[in-house]
Amino acid sequence: MLVKLFRHDFRAHSRMQIPVLIAIAAAAVLGFFNMLFLAGTGSGQLISEESDGYVLMLGAAISGTFLIFLALGIAMAVMSVLIFVRFYRSMVTDEAYLTFTLPVTAGQLIGAKFLASAVWFLIGSAALAIAGGLIYSGAILAGGGDFREAMVDLWQEVFELLAENPLTTFLLILCAVAAAVRWYFQITGAILFGASVVRKNKALAAVGMIFAVNFLVNLITSIFPTLGIFGFGVLFTGMVEFYDFNLNTWLLVQTGISVILAAMFWWLSVRIAKKSVNIE
Repeated sequence: MLVKLFRHDFRAHSRMQIPVLIAIAAAAVLGFFNMLFLAGTGSGQLISEESDGYVLMLGAAISGTFLIFLALGIAMAVMSVLIFVRFYRSMVTDEAYLTFTLPVTAGQLIGAKFLASAVWFLIGSAALAIAGGLIYSGAILAGGGDFREAMVDLWQEVFELLAENPLTTFLLILCAVAAAVRWYFQITGAILFGASVVRKNKALAAVGMIFAVNFLVNLITSIFPTLGIFGFGVLFTGMVEFYDFNLNTWLLVQTGISVILAAMFWWLSVRIAKKSVNIE
């Protein structure tokens, strides 16, 4: 049944997400040609630097680059928002009448939605990576030999740094995954909790609860690690303790916090789903 729920949610997401993917593809193509235009303008190949229109063309190329990257960022934000809009509709609005009549457990219901959302988030991330690669290839083609050599040196240094610190690289990936899972369940848990405590304006209550929960969680996950970055921590007695900052330890702590919070919000979501949230 979990597979059937996943397929249903995946298809429901596709109706909203495919147009966003098309927009990302269009922005990537525009970004590729804009990079060619930017490099050609900046090098003086398209227009002489002494020409009256040089500044205007260069400004247009730079503005186009900014707008394209802004559009890609907005597209990823829209994909994320649509994931939670889909969750809200299927769990809180009239559609929830059908959702809660399915012969499944609350855990299966929440789990299927998480898996479908995770797959679409990965698809969106891959689309953005491909778009970035296409834009980067435009910069490489138009940047000239010196630029290409500089990029080769940069990537070599990055890969060497990662290869020299395999544990840190692994912990970075693990921390990012744990934070993403925690982020998903803290929002879905906030949506269900906010919508369950009121009878009217549940959408407004859900949004307000998201902001409140995110503020509290971000405060918890950032205040002490931030102090640690600067090489000191504050003890419960009020004394200041100085120590050497260890990135691996910090990543392990952050991962542990994310896992604990994700489990808590998962439990909250399942508990509320078992009671079938107040339906509009």
